[in-house]
Amino acid sequence: MRRLALILLFILTYTNVHAEEQREEFLHPLLYQRLEDMYDGTDYIFTPKTKFFATPLATAESELGIAEVECKLLENKETFVKLLCNDCTNMTCEKHEERINTIEVLDYDTKTDGYYFKHRIYDKNDEQMIRENLLWCDTIVAIKPYQTD
Repeated sequence: MRRLALILLFILTYTNVHAEEQREEFLHPLLYQRLEDMYDGTDYIFTPKTKFFATPLATAESELGIAEVECKLLENKETFVKLLCNDCTNMTCEKHEERINTIEVLDYDTKTDGYYFKHRIYDKNDEQMIRENLLWCDTIVAIKPYQTD
């Protein structure tokens, strides 16, 4: 249920985009996937301007337990992106702080029939790593923002 709500929130957010906006897109379509944290099962969806993720608790901002934070695309390569995000600093997302998020696309894994991604979070100066986690997706059908070209 939480996954479906996360995907629906993502789709609703990006179907109302104005055509005159300058579009930034990830170079690798897999970066638009719903990615699952291998350690704690948290779901993530990244876009060049937003990071959605499941939170353990529902809050006033997010009745479904899904947090949405604004991001800015800093680096965009085929298998690596760097985002500056206004990340949550506590479990309920009541406090925010700018942090660097990097996502690296790793090789396809034939044993699990899926893709792995290395997600790292650094302080806003990109000097100290705060967290590293391994994300996974089991499909090659990417969820991309609605195009109005």
